[in-house]
Amino acid sequence: MTKQARALAKEVQTMMTRAPLTLACLLFLHATAAAESGPISGTFFKGPAIGGSDRLVGQTVLQIRGERGLGNVTGGVLTGPAVYILNEEIINFTGQVGTFHAQVAITTNNGSSIILGFAGFTSGAAATAQTVTVRGSWVVLSASGPDSGVQGEGQFTGVENFQTGETQGVFSGLIH
Repeated sequence: MTKQARALAKEVQTMMTRAPLTLACLLFLHATAAAESGPISGTFFKGPAIGGSDRLVGQTVLQIRGERGLGNVTGGVLTGPAVYILNEEIINFTGQVGTFHAQVAITTNNGSSIILGFAGFTSGAAATAQTVTVRGSWVVLSASGPDSGVQGEGQFTGVENFQTGETQGVFSGLIH
């Protein structure tokens, strides 16, 4: 073997022993970056109600299930088109209050799918109200794709057009 061939073989051997170490370092840095906590804030919009079922439970209580809405969320990693699914909302017109549970599926530009859970309250919910206030908390239920390790939680507040279901508001919290 020539001197040049031995030098090349030694260089290849050195690269082969360093490659796993380099890969391990890159994976560690990626995991560390994904695990860092930080504040997040943004806006959300839900379009008009699509489908679902409404039924009066007594004369003053309305139950809504399975309503959907298309919209978007804008704020850091939680940015993209969104599908809103109202699992259940119960409104007491006498007290002008309600409670609701919903899920929001966000598709991000990098191809991730992030599912948020919303739990909240409605205030100002009179039978003749044009708008109501919604507020509550959100949490990341699941994430897949490049953002699969994302976790987070926070609060939201918004205004809903009570007749159409269109809702817009703001959110804040921590992402980690």
